[in-house]
Amino acid sequence: MSDFKYSFLWALSGVVLGIIAFGYNYTLVPASLPGYELLTAPARFTLSFFSEETAFWPKMTLFLVGQYIGYFLVIVVFRKLLSLFKNK
Repeated sequence: MSDFKYSFLWALSGVVLGIIAFGYNYTLVPASLPGYELLTAPARFTLSFFSEETAFWPKMTLFLVGQYIGYFLVIVVFRKLLSLFKNK
């Protein structure tokens, strides 16, 4: 399987993880999800460039796109480095 196809599939799972983590923290659950900051780091980094006054749905779109791109890039870089060191 190519690195990009592999990364595409795993990045989608990262988006699903982000949706689950966001849904858990958005509801009225009294305790925060352990590891929320780590799971949603790419999305929160993307949102850091935008105002808090941004409406919910554009912000949610940015959250999901940032989550996907962040996971995709990390997985592609990791796979490339792994194949580079494996072939030495």
